[in-house]
Order: sequence, then structure tokens, then C-alpha cells
Amino acid sequence: IAMIALLIGGMIGLVEHHGGITWLLNFVKQRVKTRRGAELGIASLVSVADISTANNTISIIMAGPLAKDIAEEYDIDPRKSASLLDIFGSAFQGFVPYSPQLIAAAGVASISPVTLLPYSIYPVMLAICGIIAILFNLPRLRSHR
Repeated sequence: IAMIALLIGGMIGLVEHHGGITWLLNFVKQRVKTRRGAELGIASLVSVADISTANNTISIIMAGPLAKDIAEEYDIDPRKSASLLDIFGSAFQGFVPYSPQLIAAAGVASISPVTLLPYSIYPVMLAICGIIAILFNLPRLRSHR
């Protein structure tokens, strides 16, 4: 675990050093005009990171600093921002056939991970509930600031 943490830290450091985090933050901020848009932006950031890395923990660590900046700018409660990171960082684990969970389950059953995708109901429901929470501003939290 320590080795993975070092690798993740190094990868994030390289991306930040070369301006990747600034570019990504500016890319999202240019398209965000409302609080709801900011929440969708946070969800999108962690989702893209999760699809790219196939690891929800890494995607949350990568998107966390960006989500914090966006949440502060649009007065999103830190609890809601953290929930969005967790929901959308986990939801896409069931959509990508190269996620460790699907590979492990497929290995146990001696089948292709793609065969399991139609049965990944929980990640679909998680994503739907997350989108509903954003669209209807649920839960209605007040910022602690």
C-alpha cells in the first residue's frame, strides 16, 4: 500500500508540475456557470479519473484537490463534495471491464469480465441516484463556512 501511495503521489505531482491540474481545473471552470453545474463538474472529474485509472481510491485522490477548489468557489458543502467524489468514483467501477472488481469476479467464475457488465446493477443505480441528487439539490446541506 505504501508503494502505491508513493506512485500515486508521484503521478499527481508530475501532472501538477506540468500544468495538467491547472488545465483541468480551468477546463471545468470555463464550462461551469451554476452551483448545479459545479456539482456535475465534480462528478465528471472523478468519473473521468476513475475510468482512466480503474481505481476509485486513486481517482478520488486525484480529483479531490480540484473538487475542493470548485466546491469552495461555488459554496458547495464539503460533505456534498465528498459524497459526489465517493459516489461517482465508485459508480464507474462497474462500467469498465478492466476494473479490478470485475476482473476478480470473472476470474473466480472463469468468464470474461464483459459478460458481467449487464449484471452490474448497483453501479448503475448509484450513478442514477447521484445524478438525481445533483439535479434536485439533495440533500439540502448548508455550508459550514
